[in-house]
Amino acid sequence: MGLRIYDSTFFVDLDRERRRREHGCAHALLSLHEKDELAMSVITRGELARGFSERSRWEGFCSGFLILPIDDDVLWHAASLFRTLRSAGTPISDNDLWIGATALRHDLELVTNNEDHFRHIPGLHICNHRAKPAG
Repeated sequence: MGLRIYDSTFFVDLDRERRRREHGCAHALLSLHEKDELAMSVITRGELARGFSERSRWEGFCSGFLILPIDDDVLWHAASLFRTLRSAGTPISDNDLWIGATALRHDLELVTNNEDHFRHIPGLHICNHRAKPAG
């Protein structure tokens, strides 16, 4: 059983597919990794709250996922990344910084469609769930 951290872009696609009863890119990725546990940063959980008008629906949606907190290791990774990205002239949003730092702290691949921001984080492994398979 593997563990990956999933970004809000994945969960937005997953929710959209569920509501439309479609088998899209998010469900396809889940099918490939059906034994894996799904994790998200507490920051992603907060981002997802913006899309729900009812707290119970938001809590229900998030209940099946492992929520990774911001601990001292995440804080330190984020601070180091901030300095690195700022000096390279490639700063990213605070939320993406926290999510990337959480992935690095737990040594997890990040599933996202937001490669433009996350690709600037050194050492972060990214899986774009919308990418077309090679071949």
